[in-house]
This record gives sequence, C-alpha cells and structure tokens, in this order.
Amino acid sequence: MRPCTHLVLGGGAAMGAYQVGALLGLLESGLPVDVVHGSSVGALNAVFLAVQPDLARAQELTRIWDEPSMVGVLRPGWPARLRGLTRSVRPGGALLDARPLRRLIERHVPTGDLSALAVPVTVTTTCLDCGTARRHDTGDLADVVLASCALPGLFRPVQLADGHLHVDGGILDGVPISAALEMAAPEDRILVIDCGLAPVTGRVDVCAAASDVLAGQACGIPIEPGLPAYVAPEESSIGALDAVLRAFTVARAAANRSAVREALDDPRVHVVPHVADAWAAGLLETLPTGPRDVSRTADLLRAGRAVTERWLAGQSWAGSSATEHR
Repeated sequence: MRPCTHLVLGGGAAMGAYQVGALLGLLESGLPVDVVHGSSVGALNAVFLAVQPDLARAQELTRIWDEPSMVGVLRPGWPARLRGLTRSVRPGGALLDARPLRRLIERHVPTGDLSALAVPVTVTTTCLDCGTARRHDTGDLADVVLASCALPGLFRPVQLADGHLHVDGGILDGVPISAALEMAAPEDRILVIDCGLAPVTGRVDVCAAASDVLAGQACGIPIEPGLPAYVAPEESSIGALDAVLRAFTVARAAANRSAVREALDDPRVHVVPHVADAWAAGLLETLPTGPRDVSRTADLLRAGRAVTERWLAGQSWAGSSATEHR
C-alpha cells in the first residue's frame, strides 16, 4: 500500500487564491490527495477540492475563485457593508452577512454532510464557549465551514450541533498541522500550504518572510537577486475596525506560530513555498495590499502554481509519489 498524502490548508482570506494555485500545481504533477485538513479559507478550499480531488476539480476551483460571487464574499461592496453597520449594533449582529458564503458553498459542494465527501476532511473551528480549537469530520458541511470562516466582528458565530458557538478556526489553529499528524501513519506525507501574508510556518533559515537576508534559496527554490526584502502587507480597514483587525492578526499569528513550531520538525511535514517565497523568486510582481485585496486573484493563482511547480522539481519524493498513484 502506498503512503497517504495529507494536505493542510491554512487561512488567509483572499490569499486563498494563492493556495488554489499551489493545489493546481500539485495536482498537475499527479500527486494523489488522500486526506485534507482545513481552517478558515483553507476549510473552504478543502471542501471544494474534496468533492473530487483530481486535476479537473483543481482547475474548476481556479474558475470558482474568479467568480464575481467569490469576490463579493471576500470583499463585499459598500452597500452591503453599510447594511451591515445597521445589523452590527443589534444583539448577535455582525458587520457582514454570511448568506452569500453559504450560497457559494451549497452551489459548489453537492453534499450536506462533511463526512460524505470523496476523501476525508477535517475542518477546524474555535469554540467560543470553551476557548479551544475543535476539529470536525462530520456535521452539516455549510455550517461547519461558515463557522471556520467566521472572523469575529465580521461574521456572526455559528451554533453547531454540539450546542456551542463557533468562530474562525484561525484564532487558535489557522494551519491545522496537528490534525494531520494525529491521523498520519509514519510513512505518510503531509504537505502544508500556509497562505497567510505573514506565514506562521516560515523558518528563519529558508523562508523569505522570516529573514531579511536571503541566502539564495526560499523554501527550496532559487531567489531572484536584487529584489527588495519581503514585508508582509497588513490587515487594514477604517475607523475602530482597523485596530480590531490588526490586533486580531497579531494575536492570531502568535497563537498559530506557537501551535505549529514543533510540528515543523516532523520529517513527514513538507511546507510548500509561501507568498513571500513567490515574491522572492520573482514570480509575483505586485504584492496584495492586504488579506482582503481581491484585485490580485489572477496574479496569486499564477504565482501559487508556478512556485509550486519549481518546488516540486526539487523534491526527490515527488516523482515517485506520482508514479505510484498512476
């Protein structure tokens, strides 16, 4: 029996487009996908892919990310935001309406339960009542994914079947490597796609986001000499919400970095290059202005695909894994 391949898909809002480009690069190489673990926008990509985790579905996923409905979910227009201001002052209110995201999920994932997908999927949420990260492999698919994407203040918490309120999985476990480590056998492979603009899986000695001095390689791919050092764009908004989102980003990054630090030493774990590495390699000419910048979707899709192809070319296991799958 061949080793299983686990995909770990982290959060990053509109940077999920970069993650989809990376997925396309992996599936084009013939790499099998056996289990998927997602949090926040990574949960959304996880269930979209797990309908049928093959190249055709990865190509379809790139088209989904180009849809106007996806743009509206990631960055609603001013009319929707103004309506949200009225709702947000009511008990249990939130700035953004989650119904467009629910419709997007129900349109593209033709199953009601998380356990009914073609391959096993775990989705991470944060239980607001008990203050812990929770993993789900069964339950109402749309509810669980909505909860995993429910950034506090922007979306309402979601009450799941356990009776508790759940919010964004990224608060405590935005790159759910631990879920994969608990399921994976010793011979299995875990591929991590952290699409955060300030990645928590970056190592100081190899990741372009973690060091001011690039030593010729960024996550295993050659860098382009003469480019400026990578500086992660920050979350921003207007008024009081700006401070809330920026503080949330800092707190989330600290929690997630701590959660994944030891897991990166496991030999089963392989980190796919980040947005920062694509920038350092000259594959992304203009950085997004922040995690909700939807104007760079096409660029991010191309960069994620291209940098993953380069990275796979340097992985000794990549060719054998694809051959075994065929």
